[in-house]
Amino acid sequence: MKNFFKKITEYAKAHKIQAGAVLVIVLLLGYWIIKSASSTSAETRYVTTTVQKGTIVSTVSGSGQVSATNKVDVKAKVSGDITWVGIKAGQAVYQWQALATIDNKSAKAAVSDAEASLVQSKLQLQKDSASAPIDYQKTVDALATAKEDLNTTYNDTFNTLSNTYLDLPGVVTGIQNILYGNDLAPNSGQWNVDVLVSMFNSKQAEMVKINSFAQSAESDYKNARAGYDTSLSAFKQITRSSPTQNIEDILKQSIETTTLIAQSVQSELNFLSLMADMSQTYNLKLPTAVATMQTNARSYLSTVNGDLSNLLSQKKAIDAGKQTITTDQQNITLLQVGNTDGSNPISLQIEQNNLAKQERDLENLKTALSDYTVVAPFAGTVASVTAVVGDTAGTVATIITKQQVAELSLNEVDAAKVNVGQKATLTFDAISDLGITGVVSEVDSVGTVSQGVVSYTVKINFDVQDSRVKPGMTVNASIQTDVRNDVLYVPSSAVKTTGGVSYVQVFDPAITATGGTAGTVSAILPKQVEVTTGVSDDTNVEILSGLSEGEQVVSRTITGTTKTTTTSASSLLGGSGGRAVRIGG
Repeated sequence: MKNFFKKITEYAKAHKIQAGAVLVIVLLLGYWIIKSASSTSAETRYVTTTVQKGTIVSTVSGSGQVSATNKVDVKAKVSGDITWVGIKAGQAVYQWQALATIDNKSAKAAVSDAEASLVQSKLQLQKDSASAPIDYQKTVDALATAKEDLNTTYNDTFNTLSNTYLDLPGVVTGIQNILYGNDLAPNSGQWNVDVLVSMFNSKQAEMVKINSFAQSAESDYKNARAGYDTSLSAFKQITRSSPTQNIEDILKQSIETTTLIAQSVQSELNFLSLMADMSQTYNLKLPTAVATMQTNARSYLSTVNGDLSNLLSQKKAIDAGKQTITTDQQNITLLQVGNTDGSNPISLQIEQNNLAKQERDLENLKTALSDYTVVAPFAGTVASVTAVVGDTAGTVATIITKQQVAELSLNEVDAAKVNVGQKATLTFDAISDLGITGVVSEVDSVGTVSQGVVSYTVKINFDVQDSRVKPGMTVNASIQTDVRNDVLYVPSSAVKTTGGVSYVQVFDPAITATGGTAGTVSAILPKQVEVTTGVSDDTNVEILSGLSEGEQVVSRTITGTTKTTTTSASSLLGGSGGRAVRIGG
C-alpha cells in the first residue's frame, strides 16, 4: 500500500494537469452520489369511497338488570285531553289492545294536510319530469336562435354604420363651410367666423364673450374633424363579413365621432345664435346668409342626432344579444348538472329529494297520530287505572305481565332519543350465546340525579321468554331510535365539521386509481362540499343534501412523514468492498 501511494504521488508530480482533472472528477462524483442517496419525501394519500344508498339504523346502548317485578306504568306518548277509557282494574288485556284515546283532531288534520301536499308534489314532479326534456330543448333552441339574432344584429349594425357614413361627409363639409367658408364676404378672403367676429370689434364689452363662443365652435370642429377622419378611414377597412369584434370596435369609434360632430354642430348653432342676438341688441344687420347657415346647422344637428341614436340602439342590441347568449349558455349548464342530456335538471333532483322528505314526514305524522291511541305494550292484567275522560293525558294504567322486563339507566342525552314502542336487542353477560329482541315499554318522565348526573330508567319487555334468564341478571340493550331506508350515506369519517358547518371532500372528476385502504396520491386536490347530515349508526352517516349517489368522497387522509436515507459511497481508491483503481504505470 505504501508503494501504491508513492507511485500516485510520483505520477501526480509528473502529470499535474491530468491528476488535477481526476481529482475534480472524483470530488464531483462523490458529491453527486451523496446528494442523490439522501432523499426526502412527504406526501398526502387519500382513501376514497363513493356515496351509497341504503339503510341507516341509529341506536342507543345501555346496560341494566332483569327486573324482579314485571309491573309497568303505561303512559301516553302525546299530550291532550283523554276522550275515552276502555279498561278497568283487574281486567286482562292482550298485547296492543287499545286502553284509551286522546283528542287527535289536530293530528288528523296535520296528516290530511300532509297527504294533500304530497299528492300535489307528486303531480308537480310528474309535470316537471315530463316538461324537463322539452324545456331543455327549448333552451338549446333559444341559444341557437340568439346566436342567429346576434348575427343579424351585426349585419344591421353594418347597415347603420354605412348609412351614418353616407350622412357624415355632407354634415362635416357643411359645418366646415359655416366657419371657414367665404359666403359672408366673398371678395374679402375672410372666413365666415372672422367676418362675424369683426362686425363687433367696436363693442369691446362683448368681445370676450364673442371670442369665447367662436373659439369653442372652432375647437369643437377641429376635434370632430380629427375623429371623423380617423373613424372614416377605419370604416373603409371593414366589410360586412369582417370579424364581429372589428365591427364592434368601429361602432364604438363611430359613436364617439358622431358625438363629437353633434357637439360641433351645437357649438356653431350657439355661436350663430349669439351673433343674431348681438345684432338685434346693437341694431346691426347680419348678412342674409347667416339665417341660411342657422337653418343648415339645425338640419345637420337633426341628421347627426338621428345617426347617433341609431348607432346607440345597435350597441344596445349587440349587448343584449350577447347577454341573451350568455344567459342561455348558463341555463344549459345548470340543466346539465348531473345529466348531460338535461332530462333530469338540478331543480328536478331537488324536487325528488323534497318529495322523499315529504313522504318521510307523512310517515312520521301517521306514527304520531297512532300515538293518540294508548295501547297495551304486552299482555297482562290491569293493576290500576289512572286515566279519566276529560283529564290531561299522563299515566293511563299500570299493567302486571308475565313477560320478563329489562330495566336500564340512560343518561339524559340518550334518554331523549328513546320512545315507547322502539325495538331493542338484548344480550346477557351470564349467557353469552343468547340474544333476545324486545320493545321499549316505559321511559321515565322524571330523571334521577346522582352526583350531579341525571339518569332515566327505561323498561324493555322481552319478545320471548327464556328460562335461563333470571331476575337481577345483567342485561345489555341496543335500542333502535331511528331507521332510515333508501337514504344516501357516507362513512362517518368522511364528514368534517368546522364552525357548525359540516362538509366532505369530493373528487370531481373522480380519480381512477384509488389505492384501496392505503390510499392514493392525487395531483388535483379534492374540493370541499357543504352537506346536511341526518342520523348516524356510528359507522355511517345519512346525507340529506349536498351529495349525489356515486360521487367519490374522501373517507380518510393519510399524511406521509419525512424520511431521510443516506447510502455510503464506495471509495474510488478501494474500501467498502470496492476495487482499487490503477491510475499510473
